[in-house]
Amino acid sequence: MYKQEIERKFLVDKAKMPNLSDFKCINVKQGYLSQQYDSLTVRVRSFNNDKFFLEMKDNGKMVRNELTFMITKEEFDISYALCGEKIITKKRYFIPSEKNNNKILELDVYDDFDFITCEYEGESVIEVESFISEDWFLEDVTNDGGYSNNNLAYSRFNEKK
Repeated sequence: MYKQEIERKFLVDKAKMPNLSDFKCINVKQGYLSQQYDSLTVRVRSFNNDKFFLEMKDNGKMVRNELTFMITKEEFDISYALCGEKIITKKRYFIPSEKNNNKILELDVYDDFDFITCEYEGESVIEVESFISEDWFLEDVTNDGGYSNNNLAYSRFNEKK
């Protein structure tokens, strides 16, 4: 399935964020098959180890073109193994925004990093640019490639070399 992903990403103040036990959570495993500086990011991803995807994205920041294909668990397991250390695991919480008509925010708590991010995905650039930050957000890191999941996976990979 093709879609245009339009989103902003924020760092989260751990002391001010909502109580996460109040919200739906999924476990996410994702691994990267592409190289770090390829013009196309290719990854495999699982949600709760029962839904599996192969995804391709271009290298945009706030706006990205994305192709997603459902794959089998066996295809995921083989592909994930090919990713080696270029992986990320995290818990994703779905939180209604208090300032944006209960739009759903996706808060990611990473297993291997000491920060938390939260993404807001909208239908248009205008909608996403007019998003009002929650009180528990620290800074907008949408345009900071260091917080992209792709680069986070590569930072883990490069540390273990």
